[in-house]
Amino acid sequence: MSAMSGSTGAQIIDGRALADAFRAEIRNDVQQLQSRGRIVSLDAVLVDGPPGSRSSARTYAESQKAGCAELGIEYRLHVLPHSATYEDIAGRVLLLNTDERVTAIMVHMPLPDAVDPYRIQSLIDPDKDVEGVNPANIGNVVYDRSSLVPCTALAVLKMVDSTGLELRGSEVVCVGASNIVGKPVAILMMQREATVHSCNKYTHDLSAMTRQADVLVSAAGKAGLITAEMVKPGAVVVDVGINRMVEPATGKKRIVGDVDFESVKSVAGWISPVPGGVGPVTVAMLLRNTVDAVRG
Repeated sequence: MSAMSGSTGAQIIDGRALADAFRAEIRNDVQQLQSRGRIVSLDAVLVDGPPGSRSSARTYAESQKAGCAELGIEYRLHVLPHSATYEDIAGRVLLLNTDERVTAIMVHMPLPDAVDPYRIQSLIDPDKDVEGVNPANIGNVVYDRSSLVPCTALAVLKMVDSTGLELRGSEVVCVGASNIVGKPVAILMMQREATVHSCNKYTHDLSAMTRQADVLVSAAGKAGLITAEMVKPGAVVVDVGINRMVEPATGKKRIVGDVDFESVKSVAGWISPVPGGVGPVTVAMLLRNTVDAVRG
């Protein structure tokens, strides 16, 4: 499996094309499991938005339902009202943990302001935790003992693999150190014997660090953070940033990454776009984990 290339400058890591290829593999795995009488299912818990609103989580859930149907995965969405308390959400998660028909669980974000996501994520059965957000699973990633790796981090690794780059001995710089992206990405790269540098907003002379990188992963959530002069010629650049911008002239909203795509693509060897890069592969990795949860 290899990423698609652009006509000029850097080759484009086409997340949609990669996701299509992964879905074909997943569909085949689902069929094999079902032929042996195994149930492959995904149960998602969603706390609805305020009355009259339509949350992005609801839209995402509907696209999940369609994606699961396409692959033969059973999908059940458990919608709780906007007024749901910690006890309401925790009770539903614990109920799903004990249901033998439920093989995979995820909880849509955001949760109500009064509910700590960490407390809810800690309750998900690690063997059913397809987003890899239970602290036990995140800890097991360090020991290379869990197949249920946080989906976005796994997507980044798959995208780098698609370029054909040998990670062993490569210099990797991760900008951003969140618990479900930056930190697990760094760990996954270390497991491949890359030399990894983790950076954040307090890193002195960030440009000096990023210019060393054979692989540059930005997950800082700051539009335009990575510019051409910060990138080593020929580097693999994976943009995890999701930033919502408003065009001053038109007022139209658009989504951009952390990377100044137009300038960086003239320097990098490979680059992922936003949208159409990490996002589709992350969804595919969620479905990959859903199958792996059944395999055990």
